Amino acid sequence: MGVALAVVGWLLDTQTEVVSDVRELVPQDLPALQDLNTLQEATGVSGQIDVTLRGDNLTDPAVIDWMADFRAEVLEAHGYEEGERCNTGAGAPELCRAPALPDLPGATDVGDSEQVEAVLDAIPVYFQQAVISPDRQVANLAFGIRLMPLERQQEVIEDIRERLDPPPGVEATLTGIPVLAAEGNAELSSPLRRFALLVAGLVAVFLVLYAIRRDPRRAAIPLIPIALATGWAALVLFILQVPLNPMSASLGAVVIAISTEFSVLLSSRYHEERKAGASPEAAMKLTYGSTGAAVLASGITAIAGFAVLAVPLWSEIQMLRDFGLVTVIGLGASLIGVMVALPAALVWSERRERLTLRDLDPRRLVSDLRRPGGSGGRA
Repeated sequence: MGVALAVVGWLLDTQTEVVSDVRELVPQDLPALQDLNTLQEATGVSGQIDVTLRGDNLTDPAVIDWMADFRAEVLEAHGYEEGERCNTGAGAPELCRAPALPDLPGATDVGDSEQVEAVLDAIPVYFQQAVISPDRQVANLAFGIRLMPLERQQEVIEDIRERLDPPPGVEATLTGIPVLAAEGNAELSSPLRRFALLVAGLVAVFLVLYAIRRDPRRAAIPLIPIALATGWAALVLFILQVPLNPMSASLGAVVIAISTEFSVLLSSRYHEERKAGASPEAAMKLTYGSTGAAVLASGITAIAGFAVLAVPLWSEIQMLRDFGLVTVIGLGASLIGVMVALPAALVWSERRERLTLRDLDPRRLVSDLRRPGGSGGRA
């Protein structure tokens, strides 16, 4: 049952919503957000995406014509109508015009590079440098972008990137803070990347434990309840419709780090009792009667600490509240795992030549311990 629930949780994790709109994650009265809204109301945009061009001679009229055509195509695709001011009301475009080389007076009405150079020489240096470098080998084609969820922002950026087809000899790349923010969020919120991060974390912990214990079984057993708990936590998050955000999307690694400590402490104490001569049942009772109580108290304390973040009274930032709630659910599932699933994994790893997923059902452990001869004290 526990394994089935974990598998369902891993599958449903791909459907968990990831909120990336900064307007939903921070208080509306935050000065920085208010300034950003003021900027957008005044200009129609809140940031800038730069298309950086590199080539031996960017003053070639063919390159300038391509820049003008490319910009017009992108702007039209995202709601901007040429010749109009970037508005802020209903139906406002996602992208707007920003200064670029084709905007310089006469830059698109010349026949060769020398004429373009003459146009540039007639323009103040400070204005030139905003669109092209002094050596004429680097140019900037900019788009103003509105405030929007990072998920949609990434889609806009990918659309621009797909339309990039510069002339031969010219390289074009997208740069700017909006690009970095959107791509970073895309990596964090990707279900596949989140799962890969969990797997990488478990593998890293396994390798460390194996290097210390020199026993693959003893290195793997403490990780079983933690791995299952990641699926259980994902299932609870989906049922409760708790959204993730850029801060909580990578929480799995933190949960693995904290919960592995509990699991390693309990498994180590169990093996010490077994070496001292205790039967499986007696070793389990001794382990969870002492170390288990300390782990339980420590886990509950950690959960209570993170729960404070989820209380609206103490935290006005939605991103922190969601982070606190996701952490509480993750640690809670992990604590249940080490208190319930770990005993089954420890005992059955000894009594079976090969440990299977079915053997991790705690009900089988209880049934086995009730059999005649299934309990005892120290030998």
